[in-house]
Amino acid sequence: MKFSKLFISSMMVFLLLGAVPNTVFAATKLEKIEVQSLLEKEKMVKLDDEISQTLVKVNEKNTELENLQIEIEKKKETIGQTTAEVKKQKEVVAARLEQAQNRLQTIQTSEMNQNVVVSLFESESVTDLFNRAYVLVTLQSAGNDQMNIAKEEQEKLVVLQEKLNTEALVLEEQTQDSKKQKVALDNQVASLQKTMDTNQESLAKLDAEKRAEETKLAQETRLAQEAAKKAESSQIAVKVNIEKESSASVNTNTAQPNTAQPNTAQPNTAQPNTAQPKTENKQEISTTSSGRTMVVSATGYSTAQPGLSTHTATGINLLQNPMVIAVDPRVIPLGTMLEIPGYGVAIAGDTGGAIKGNKIDIHFSTVGQALSWGRRTITIRVLN
Repeated sequence: MKFSKLFISSMMVFLLLGAVPNTVFAATKLEKIEVQSLLEKEKMVKLDDEISQTLVKVNEKNTELENLQIEIEKKKETIGQTTAEVKKQKEVVAARLEQAQNRLQTIQTSEMNQNVVVSLFESESVTDLFNRAYVLVTLQSAGNDQMNIAKEEQEKLVVLQEKLNTEALVLEEQTQDSKKQKVALDNQVASLQKTMDTNQESLAKLDAEKRAEETKLAQETRLAQEAAKKAESSQIAVKVNIEKESSASVNTNTAQPNTAQPNTAQPNTAQPNTAQPKTENKQEISTTSSGRTMVVSATGYSTAQPGLSTHTATGINLLQNPMVIAVDPRVIPLGTMLEIPGYGVAIAGDTGGAIKGNKIDIHFSTVGQALSWGRRTITIRVLN
């Protein structure tokens, strides 16, 4: 009987020691997964901030390009006007030159030349002679002076035209440099988005592993508890048998211990829901209609999600008017109408704690639509 008691006690200790290491190991692995998840989340927060800062630079570069384009158009208009003035001034110079030539020919072929000589000889004195000669010279040089003035105006206009052409070339070079910088920024945003997608996939994988480990740990804990209860039941049964033997007479047959076998319920292991990572699409939209454009990071949400209200921060009922986006009022004022590619025209009617800077959150009627949208980098247009 002592051997039986020793055997059952040993089995109970064996079951307890066999269950504990697995539970401890699972807990250690779970802690490791949680640490990795925190690190991935920290990386995503930093990436999110970096994307926001880069989007601000992209919008600033877009504004710079728009201003350069406006300045180039004004410069071209000024160049066109100056070119027309130069052409007109050339015509004036040519006309005056022709008039001067005609006047000289007239003087040489008409009686006017004789009249000039007669007029000089009829001078009453030397002073009168010089006065008449001065008048004749002045009349003849007046046309030449006007022609010289016209030529000087033409030369000034030509210099101005060359200067404007040089300035236009400088603006074109600045535009090309800005376009190259914008391409570099767009590539940087795309690279950051790709890294963000990779981190989201890693985080989703870690979440799935965490749920699996939690399920496994709960199952192992339950099995260990059941094994401990079973060993305890066996120990109680042995104790009862020992007491019976000590109270019975020496000639009484030894009763065999009746060990109750508790039913071990099989734990239900819930399959973890693996969240699909959100993806970001970079879309570039050309400026073809009126309105200011902005490059933003856009995510999706739905009032059908648990814990979300059916009314926005401005009082809009999302069940009646679902075309609403959440914005940072410091960047996009509430009440602004916006054109969202792939979504439509919506009103900036909501806010959010995580919506800071160049970020928007687009409302969808269903959770499936919001998840399908995911996270994208898009160019939106401010309509008012």
